[in-house]
Amino acid sequence: MGRKDILFNEDLEVLNGDFSIQESDQQHINHIMRANKGHYYQFPLIGLGGVKLINGNFRMDQLKSDIKLQLKSDNYLTLDVTLNEENEILINAEPLTI
Repeated sequence: MGRKDILFNEDLEVLNGDFSIQESDQQHINHIMRANKGHYYQFPLIGLGGVKLINGNFRMDQLKSDIKLQLKSDNYLTLDVTLNEENEILINAEPLTI
């Protein structure tokens, strides 16, 4: 069972007049991948800075290592990280049970 949180895409999702609370693991992972270090003041080392990777140079093995480290710091187990034909990073991860 995944984590639950308020969902939002471009805006907050509203369901029956209230914020939509659903499984949010993918949302958490996306936020970590997009955020830069220092973005979350409570956890200043969280964030991959994925926007900087667009059209940038990086080594895939280093990127995989960085992603695993970032997700581990938010209690996720990274099962696989791949790059598809469209150069999209695909992440298969699951929350660790505490």
